[in-house]
Amino acid sequence: MELVNVNDNSFDPTPKLKSSPIPILFVSFNEKDDNCFHCGEKYVEVLFCRKKYCKKCFSHYITYIDDINIYLDVYFTMSEHETSNLKKSQNIQEYCRNFLDILCFKQIPTGLSGFLIDYDFDFYYGSSNNKLYINLIESVNYCKLCKKSLYQGTDTVVMHSFKLCSDCYLISFEWIESTLTKDPIPITYLPWWDNTYRCGVCSSKLKITSECQKYCTMCLIVYTGCRYCLTTTIIFGLTNQSKCKKCNRVSSIILDITCINTGNSYLDDFILSLRLDISNNLKIAEFTNSITNFNKYFLPITIYIPVQKLDEIFKNRHLEWIPYSQFANVKEIAEGGFSIIYQATWLGGKIVILKRFKNSKNISKYFLNELKSNYHCSHPSIIETYGFTKDPELDDYMLVMEYALGGDLHNYLQRKFTDIKWIKKLDILRQISKGLWDIHKTNFIHRDFHSGNILCGNEWKIGDLGLSQAINSKSSNNEIYGVIPYIAPEIFKGSAFSKESDIYSMGMIMWEFTTGCKPFTNFEHDIHLIYKIIDGLRPKITEDTPECYACLMKSCWDPNPQKRPSIVEIYQTFEDWRNDSVNRVQFHLAEIKRVELMNSKKLGPKFTEKHSKAIYTSRSLSVYISKISSINLSINSFDNKQDYVSKDQELDIDIDIESNSSSEFINSSRNELNIKTFDSNNGKRVKI
Repeated sequence: MELVNVNDNSFDPTPKLKSSPIPILFVSFNEKDDNCFHCGEKYVEVLFCRKKYCKKCFSHYITYIDDINIYLDVYFTMSEHETSNLKKSQNIQEYCRNFLDILCFKQIPTGLSGFLIDYDFDFYYGSSNNKLYINLIESVNYCKLCKKSLYQGTDTVVMHSFKLCSDCYLISFEWIESTLTKDPIPITYLPWWDNTYRCGVCSSKLKITSECQKYCTMCLIVYTGCRYCLTTTIIFGLTNQSKCKKCNRVSSIILDITCINTGNSYLDDFILSLRLDISNNLKIAEFTNSITNFNKYFLPITIYIPVQKLDEIFKNRHLEWIPYSQFANVKEIAEGGFSIIYQATWLGGKIVILKRFKNSKNISKYFLNELKSNYHCSHPSIIETYGFTKDPELDDYMLVMEYALGGDLHNYLQRKFTDIKWIKKLDILRQISKGLWDIHKTNFIHRDFHSGNILCGNEWKIGDLGLSQAINSKSSNNEIYGVIPYIAPEIFKGSAFSKESDIYSMGMIMWEFTTGCKPFTNFEHDIHLIYKIIDGLRPKITEDTPECYACLMKSCWDPNPQKRPSIVEIYQTFEDWRNDSVNRVQFHLAEIKRVELMNSKKLGPKFTEKHSKAIYTSRSLSVYISKISSINLSINSFDNKQDYVSKDQELDIDIDIESNSSSEFINSSRNELNIKTFDSNNGKRVKI
């Protein structure tokens, strides 16, 4: 079969059939309808294929046409005697209702099973319809329109499959310009009546706008049917009209796009771009290859496979505008550096989180950035974002997100530290590393990875992607935000965030599991701590930490980013530890030691000194970075023997720190970042 790229009006998708002189009203464009949209009578099922039609409208249709076989590819039961009586009958409609039964509509393919029947074959062979079904199988293995043999083999699956002749049912496609975006969008022309009720990409229920038109509110894919030809046009984008390629009838497209009408042009464009991303990912080449491989026949169900594969890309990636009136019982539960968190009840009783961005009346960059990051990094191991809304009183935008009943990781460790055994820690860390892996393989980096952004529902998930961005992002935002103890030392020295800097944060999270406390809780979080981190300061490893765990943890916070393991290695290591008997012994002994230390009050969050100026909310650190950069410039000038005295004076004036700290920092800054390295013993590194 040759796929036709249509650029003119000469293409005929069903060349052996004629367009009906009157509309075909006896079938619905929605397979879930129970009653005829035209006359209101209850639909009846054909004997096979489980498709429905209206007997009253069908008999009425037959009254006004000369030969049903000219316009329809249909199999029905009626003896020659009954057929002759039909022609003599004074009431054809009544006769059809009593004596004619449709077995199968070839122009209305069967469902996802791809078979003529959705039952067990043996059941049908033993039923009263045995003879009818056997005759139907024999008949459909020949093309009724061109008399060509389609299949005469013995393969049971192929024998019972719903097949169409590749010469009499032709599929085509073309690209047109969207009337809304002016971008090219693909259109597929199917030679059959597609009465499915769910979107082929995202499986959402299609919205029916007329008796021959429907669309997906999530993907904005439009399906239009021609009732004179029983053909379907699928439009992967927005346009204002559709045209049947057989009879050239034009129909206007009716769309309700309130789902992307937020009242803000930036958000509207963003939501629209997400919807239209479907057409950009539609692999036309793969689609055409699947069709050109057809020989005598093809299975209609296989046509949808390239489109259904998009579900793997766009699953859980649906962001929608949600009116604020749909939320009740809104109450504040937390506040962060850029946002305030509320718990609310969504329409229908679902508990959700509303994340309000401060001063977002004019759409803050943090709000848009988190929207984009949540869309691109959507995965079951990431906190799901359902859409966004706007607080009508404060006029701020809010994300509508999945509610994590168990709270964040830090509070969990604080509450449950004594109960969390080492084997449990490994399982939680495995889940966390899987989440970071999912972010990294999307080619994104988190940039603000700490225990406050790891949340527990039924499983542990990663949240707060507000600072996340693509690795090769050309964002003009050069500001550094975050929590000092979780930020890799190279970031303080001017390097860009990377997968490796996320791994450093992962190492700090691993350490937090050993103590129940956030790192450097006994330090003031200021520039002095940053100097110490650059100089190689790391949290003290507890006595109960297994050697293999300590080794991996230290490799994560290695000062040289290139010596840190990838998240794939980390995840695989946690997996291996669960199955390796040698390591299990280490963790068993570690658990004994952990209990001993807790009983002697040497381990746990209750016995840790806390500094009043230890800050664990994300904040701008640009002022610190600026000071460190000025010191580096001073050091470079010193090394080049330029203006030693004046530069030294500038250092004393600009940076208000103890002289010995400055001296230590200057000396250490002359060395490479790998002041001290740790052997992870992990062998070859595999970066993703």
